[in-house]
Amino acid sequence: MRREEDILKRLREEGESLMVPEELKPEALEDFLTKHTKERRHGTKIRHIAAALAACFVLVSAMSVYHSGSSFRAPKTSPEKESVDTSKAENLPEEKAEDRKETENEVLDLPVMTYEDIYARLSESWDFSENDRYMNTGGDILFAGVKEDEAAGDILLAAPEEAAADLSSAKSAAYGKTNVQVEQVDEAARIKNDGRYLYQIAEKTDEAGQERRRGVQILDTRGGLKEAAFVDGFQDIEEFYVWKDLLIAIENKYSVYNLARTEDEAVIDEDMAVKKFYGGRETNYHEITFYNIENRNAPRKIRTFTLQGSYNTSRIYNGYFYGISSFTAWPGEGEEDYEAYIPTLDGERLPAEKIYCPEEDTGNRYLVLVSIDLANPSAFADSRAVLGDGSVYYMSRKNIYVAGYHSVYEDGKEQEGNVSDYTSILRFSCLKGKFYAQASGEVPGRLNDSFSMDEYGGNLRVVTTVQEYQAKKVTDDRTGEALGMDYGQAVQTNGLYILNGQLEVTGSIKGLAEGEQIYSARFLKDTGYFVTFRQTDPLFAVDLSDASAPRVLSELKVSGFSEYLHFYTEDLLLGLGMEADEETGREEGMKLSMFDITEPENPREVSRLNLENYNYSEALWDHRAILIDPEENLIGFSAEGSDQGTYWMHYLVYAYEDGKFVQKLKIDAGGEDSYGRIGGTFIGDVFYLLKEDGSARSYDRTSGELTEELK
Repeated sequence: MRREEDILKRLREEGESLMVPEELKPEALEDFLTKHTKERRHGTKIRHIAAALAACFVLVSAMSVYHSGSSFRAPKTSPEKESVDTSKAENLPEEKAEDRKETENEVLDLPVMTYEDIYARLSESWDFSENDRYMNTGGDILFAGVKEDEAAGDILLAAPEEAAADLSSAKSAAYGKTNVQVEQVDEAARIKNDGRYLYQIAEKTDEAGQERRRGVQILDTRGGLKEAAFVDGFQDIEEFYVWKDLLIAIENKYSVYNLARTEDEAVIDEDMAVKKFYGGRETNYHEITFYNIENRNAPRKIRTFTLQGSYNTSRIYNGYFYGISSFTAWPGEGEEDYEAYIPTLDGERLPAEKIYCPEEDTGNRYLVLVSIDLANPSAFADSRAVLGDGSVYYMSRKNIYVAGYHSVYEDGKEQEGNVSDYTSILRFSCLKGKFYAQASGEVPGRLNDSFSMDEYGGNLRVVTTVQEYQAKKVTDDRTGEALGMDYGQAVQTNGLYILNGQLEVTGSIKGLAEGEQIYSARFLKDTGYFVTFRQTDPLFAVDLSDASAPRVLSELKVSGFSEYLHFYTEDLLLGLGMEADEETGREEGMKLSMFDITEPENPREVSRLNLENYNYSEALWDHRAILIDPEENLIGFSAEGSDQGTYWMHYLVYAYEDGKFVQKLKIDAGGEDSYGRIGGTFIGDVFYLLKEDGSARSYDRTSGELTEELK
């Protein structure tokens, strides 16, 4: 991490004079570095990441760094009635009518603004050079939503003789479900399972072996594995949902609209090191496409929603789809060029009253929230935009929390003394598809991921890694002119913060595990657990029952670290991570750990399985890639390794029996020549391995015997 931090510091110190594309801002690069530090791919995969970073570094060095200083901070408001939510269904109290009425009101005092007001606010963040006017990642949307029953040609049909899907008999057996953070709040994934049909993102080659087509493959497991349909027509599908008889596909897209000139006439700006089309705009957008899959053999496209900007994340809860995306605003041709700086949904500009602009300077990036009623997906149920940045998103059953990170280099304050990075947090209620801005606040430090946040009993609990500096002004010895700030060497610690309904900090624990950083966290009612690491892995247990005075209950030190934590039972905490040398911190392969948390004051690592032949798993950074079912006693994930030029990838399935991890399946998914990602799921006594090339295998869960293969 130190090397990545040095690079980021150098990038930020380059300057603030020019605008850069959103994906090359410090925040985006920092997210990229953080994410790919976790994605420790071996062999050729890590070289792709290194090449991308090198390209980004060269380009940004040539362009200098844009200083956004984005923030969610807003005026403090009067107290609101506390909402109660947890990540466990059994802890969710019955919702009362008065609770619904309370949350269906805007609590933050939002200013009424026109488009012209918004443009004026954005102008503070723009450099109005002639070139910048045409560097637009917003841009004109020259398309509209696909109407009902359109584009049936995108569907490749198979086995047309079968009628609509009959799931009733299949659903009596247990089956694999997407591993989600909050129970009942569904998350999009690359693999889904409804108890009879399996769904996966696949890339298939035509019969001539020339053209690759990406889409969602639907496999029928009744009477043997067979492909029911392949829904294609996507450029780069990200993930999807299966909700009742709806398939919901999400993909980011990128286009260059060159309206006035040909590409040969494009102007090259050597200083900016990019190509600009003075007659057109570069446009990021994404699509949310709905298919009726009542008949799994003949999916039917019913609606496509088109949104400017890049897709970030989404959730489904209580019959509503909730999506979050990012849109970058640019000057365009002036304040009447609305499409340059106002987000559009299906070609329609978002009304000014739907856009929230905090009082402080917030840069030129919007977060856009949309909802869709899944019972009638014909239009957006609601939409909102907030001027500000976000990198971590967490949704409970009632609220969406958006967290944006700010380093001391980006804050813009010339404050001497003790300063630290911080994270701003904005809360929107999301009851029945309606968004209402409820509160904003901030905490020191940076969140590791969405599991660093948890809502319970009306409070938000947050764990962060904090960089603290002793800042001093630097002046010219001769003239006394201020030259900037010197922050010196950072002191890194970790902290836990409890915030009330107004996102005000009511209690905290600071200064934990100096020199280490948080790798994983999980909360269970009034107890929180989180892992930090440098050479060893302290597992902290924290009592959260008193929101004004949280306290550390215990600190268990073991070798290595867990990058993902999961409550296997109320008394057992599962950890998936890496083993490491206790002296040097050098990683020595993957590991599984089981902690006995019957007594939080005295947790114990009761079982450990070192997987020294594997050094990477997608499950280390994406919780949806791990298959966990405590009732079926099943833990599954892909794992990769290499030795002296030989590469392997396996899917591993374990049970936890008699205090030990017991391997149930070890499936060879291919070596260096194998294409794409893999995933696992099950229905009843059958385990299925799905590969991104469209192939699938089934295994007997008891004997481990291969029973069928679909190529």
